[in-house]
Amino acid sequence: MLPLKIAVLWHQHQPYYKMEDEFILPWVRLHGVKDYFDLPEILHEFPTIKQTFNLVPSMIIQLEEYISGQTKDRIQRLTEIPAKELSISQKKEILKLFFICNQERMIKPYPRFWELFEAAKDTEEALNDFQESDWIDLQVWYNLSWFGQYSRKHPAASQLFEKGKNFTEGEKLKVLELQIEVLGNILPQMKRLVDLGQAEVAVSPMYHPILPLLCSSSSAAEAIPGIELPEIKFRYRQDAKAQIDDAVRFYADRFAKKPAGMWPSEGAISDEVLELIAKSGIKWVATDEEILAQSRGGNYSPTEKYFPRKYKSASGDISILFRDHFLSDRIGFEYSSWNHIDAANDFMQHLRNIRNNIVTSHGEEALMSAVVPIVLDGENCWEFYYDNGVPFLRELYRQLSELSDIETITCSEANVKNNSDIFEPITHIMAGSWINADFRIWIGHKDHRKAWTMLSKARRAVENAKPKLPGKQYKEAMRNIYIAEGSDWFWWYGDQHEAPNKQDFDILFRWYLRQAYKSIGMGPPEETNYIIGSNSYSERLRTQGGSISPVVSGKHGDASQWQNARVYCPRGRMAAMHKASDGKIGKVLFGSNSGDVFIRIEFDKKMSNGDSIEIFFSVPRNFSIFISSGGMRIRNMDGFSSGIVFGFDETMEVKLGREIFSDAKESITGKLYPVYFHIKGIFGGELFMYPNEGEIEVRRQ
Repeated sequence: MLPLKIAVLWHQHQPYYKMEDEFILPWVRLHGVKDYFDLPEILHEFPTIKQTFNLVPSMIIQLEEYISGQTKDRIQRLTEIPAKELSISQKKEILKLFFICNQERMIKPYPRFWELFEAAKDTEEALNDFQESDWIDLQVWYNLSWFGQYSRKHPAASQLFEKGKNFTEGEKLKVLELQIEVLGNILPQMKRLVDLGQAEVAVSPMYHPILPLLCSSSSAAEAIPGIELPEIKFRYRQDAKAQIDDAVRFYADRFAKKPAGMWPSEGAISDEVLELIAKSGIKWVATDEEILAQSRGGNYSPTEKYFPRKYKSASGDISILFRDHFLSDRIGFEYSSWNHIDAANDFMQHLRNIRNNIVTSHGEEALMSAVVPIVLDGENCWEFYYDNGVPFLRELYRQLSELSDIETITCSEANVKNNSDIFEPITHIMAGSWINADFRIWIGHKDHRKAWTMLSKARRAVENAKPKLPGKQYKEAMRNIYIAEGSDWFWWYGDQHEAPNKQDFDILFRWYLRQAYKSIGMGPPEETNYIIGSNSYSERLRTQGGSISPVVSGKHGDASQWQNARVYCPRGRMAAMHKASDGKIGKVLFGSNSGDVFIRIEFDKKMSNGDSIEIFFSVPRNFSIFISSGGMRIRNMDGFSSGIVFGFDETMEVKLGREIFSDAKESITGKLYPVYFHIKGIFGGELFMYPNEGEIEVRRQ
C-alpha cells in the first residue's frame, strides 16, 4: 500500500524590531526560548519524522545580536534593574508589559505568577503594596514562563521553576543568561537536524515584504478588481529582487549552501514574483490552495492542491506547493482547546480521507507524487496549547511514526516528482497571498494606503538622490527602506488586527522612513512624525454602558441606538495570527432594557450560500435561532415565537421580548437575571456569552 506523503512547514518569523540601540519588542528572544528551540527539539524523539523550517533573515539577525550581546530589548533592560532601584515609571512599565502572554497557559499554572497577576489588576494598589520581593518575582516569572517544555529542562531552569518564589537578584540574572544560552543553540540545532536528514531549512525574503506589492501596488487590483489603491503607485521590482537575493546570500553564509526553497512572505506570489524567485536559483515555493483555485477558475479540482505544480517562467521552472489551509488551521487555531489525543486522531482521520479522495480521483499510483502541504506559523499558536503543544505534537508524531499509510517528507522531497502526467505545468498564477488569496490585509484600508504613499515618497527620494550618493550611504538608505517594506508594519494598520503593542509597529515603520531620509541628507517630512490612523488597542469585549432599545431592522441604521450595548469583537488578541476561513463575523453586540434582550451581528463580508449561524439559548429557556442566507427559523420554541422580532439584511438583529423570559423571577434592570447564549457557525468556532455575569468564552472547533 502506497503511503500518503505530508510536508509540514513551520514558518518562523519576526520583523526587525531594532530602534536606535534597542529592540523595542522582545518577541524574538521570548519565542526563541519557547518555540524556535522546542519545535525542532522534539524531532529527536521521533527520528523518522521529517519537517521543513522556514527561517526569516530579519529574525536570525536579531538572534545573532542577542547572542553577541550587541543589542538588548526593553523587557531585558527592565528585568536587569535591581528591584530596589526601580523608579515609579519603571514599575508602571513593568506592570503594563510583564503580563502580556496567555493568562490561562502561561500565568495561571504558576501560583506565584498568578498571585502577582491578580494583585496587579489595580495598578495603584500594586505600586503602593508591592515589596522588593514582589518586584523581583515578577521580573523573574515573566521571563521564566516563556521557557518551553524542552528549554526548561536545563538543570538551572528546572531549579528555578521548582523554587517558585522569593528569587534573588542573582537568580533573576541567571534566567536572562539561560535564555541567551538557548538562543545560541537554535541554529546549531537546525544544522544537526539537516545533517540527520530530518529537516530542511527554507528562507523568506530578507525583511519579509509582500513581494507582489513591491513589484507593483497594482497587484492588489488583480486580486480585488476595483480596490482603492494608494495615492502614489509603488513599483520597484528591483527591491523585490534585492530582498530575494539578499535572503539567498544570507542563508548561504549561515548554512554553507544555497536554500532550495522559499516561503514568500505571507505566501504572496504573482507571475512577476515567481520569475524573480526562479532567477535566484530557488527550486520550490509554497503558497495557499486558494491561489491555485483562483488561477484555475472553473477548471479547479479539489484534489489538485495535493500535487506540486511546475510553473514555467522566462527565468526557468519552479515548483509550487499549495497549502491545505483547512488542516493547517486545525493546528493553528482549533486543536489548542481539544484533548491532545482527540486532536491527533482527528488530524490523522482527515489525512486518511484525503488519501482516499486522491486514490478515488486519480488512482493509487498518484500517491507516488501527491503530497499534503501543511504550512503555518511556528510560534504564536503554541501559546494557546497546554504545555506549549508538546503533548499534541508527541501524540501526532507517534501516530505518524507507527503507521504505514502516512509518511512525512521535506518540501524539497515533495518537489522531486514531476507531476505533468497528472496535471500540466502552469504559466500563469493569480496574484494573491495565503489570506483570502488577496492583499487586503496589507493595502485595503485607508491607513494602509497612507502608509504605502509615505513609503513611496521615501523610496522615490532615495532613488532621486542615488546619483549623488557614495555607495555606502546609498546602501544604508536602502537598508532602511527594505526594513520599512516589511509586511508586519502594514499588518497592524486598519482595524483587522488588535494587540496591546500595536502602536509600536507604527512607531518602527515611521522611524525607518525617517532614517531613510536622514541617510541621504534630507530632513524627514513632517507627516512621518504623526501616528498613522488611530493605532489604538481596543479590547475584544466592551461591557454594557446602559439600557438599549434599538429598532430592529437588519440595516446599519443609527449606530447611537446600540452605543450602550455590550460588544464582542472576534478578531482580538490572537491578532498576530489570521485564520484563512475567518472574516465573516466582524462584531457581536448585545444588551437589554427593562424587559427585552437585543442581539446584533455585524458582518465583515456578506453571508453566501452554505453560510449559517445558529444562536443557542440555554437560560432561562432552551431554544435556538438558525440564520442562513435564505432567512431565519426558530427551533425548539413552542408557543413563544411571537416574542421574537427579527431583521436580516446588512446586519442580523433580533429582539427577544419579555414574554420569552416570563418564568424569570427578577427584572432585567439592576442585577440582570441570566440570559446565556452561544453562537456557532461562520465565526469558525463558538462564542459562549454570559452577558449578565460579565463573562465570555471562545471555543474553537
